[in-house]
Amino acid sequence: MMNYSWIRKYWIYITVVAALLIAGGVFVWMQPKTVQVMNPVERQMPVRISHEANITALHKASVESTVSGPVSTFTVKVGDMVKAGQVLAMIDTTSLQQQLQSLLGQLQEARSRAPQQSASTTVVGGSVSSADVERARYMRDAGIITNREFETIAARAQSQVVTVPSYSGGSGADTSGIEAAIAKIQAQMAAAQVLSPMEGRVAAIYNEDRKIAIEGKPLILIQQDSPVVATLSVPQSFGSILKQPSITGGVEVYLDVNGTQVPGQITFVGTESGPSITVKATFNVQSGQVTIGEFYTLVIETKAEAPALTLPKEVIRDGENGKFVYVLTDENTIDIKTIEIGLEVDGAVTILDGLNPTDRVVTSKGNFELGESVHLRCYVTCGGFN
Repeated sequence: MMNYSWIRKYWIYITVVAALLIAGGVFVWMQPKTVQVMNPVERQMPVRISHEANITALHKASVESTVSGPVSTFTVKVGDMVKAGQVLAMIDTTSLQQQLQSLLGQLQEARSRAPQQSASTTVVGGSVSSADVERARYMRDAGIITNREFETIAARAQSQVVTVPSYSGGSGADTSGIEAAIAKIQAQMAAAQVLSPMEGRVAAIYNEDRKIAIEGKPLILIQQDSPVVATLSVPQSFGSILKQPSITGGVEVYLDVNGTQVPGQITFVGTESGPSITVKATFNVQSGQVTIGEFYTLVIETKAEAPALTLPKEVIRDGENGKFVYVLTDENTIDIKTIEIGLEVDGAVTILDGLNPTDRVVTSKGNFELGESVHLRCYVTCGGFN
């Protein structure tokens, strides 16, 4: 008869060894990673910048409605050019007209109870001018608005004649409150036309799908195609140079638009505290040359140098939202900081924005999770990058 005991012992041995290996691997896997860090290094760097900058309009106006209510029609669409004073939208005044009729009825009733000498007529003007009616007629013929919308606008242009008895004081009712309410309603009806405060292009229409105007809230954005402004953050020391370009031999500023250089000038240098400040450059562009809201390469060139924070290019990572670095928090957990970078000189990259001198930047290779706990081995001074 065969003895199988050695086979049983063999499998027990294999099982124990496998369990130990798995336990050891889990233990190692659960241990925090060990990292090396460094602080950004300040060094003299050329004051030269070539970086993507967002383009905005220098002259723009957010048009607000002074009354709330449904919008009966928008007379413009996004992309249209408009002139100052042009009607952009019409607020539906149906409920206001109903309130006005009710108040006029109350006024007549109140005055009818007072001693009366004669009757007078009051003309209540329409809330829409004849010029606006002609514009609406043109838009109807062009298919921009429907015939029903045109008839609504035309109806608001009609004046109403109201007969109101005059009275000679005495014990008649005090109608000042009603008269004040009527004046308020008439003012709101007059404000039902939303006008453009400036010449420009319609950049946005808010709540266009809902067709609702809210008092004091933006309804339409008007902006001019030129001039445009490019905005960028730069180190404080760079800002000092850009504030006094004559001392450093001048500053050349241009936008790179599909290979074409559009010249401009620095028009604003911020005064913020911290490692970085805001710089704005203004450009006169041709119609359609740039798209407001898009990013273009802003180039600023000088012959000067200034101290700036730098990092070795090896520690800077590429992410979906641009360049970033891993930094170590006070609790030795991983944080992520998005940075803006500038010129690279001898492997050192200028940090335009996003870091402080005391930040502990992780130099160790590999990927980390936000909030991940790690062990700090040493600063970069104790060895090279690992």
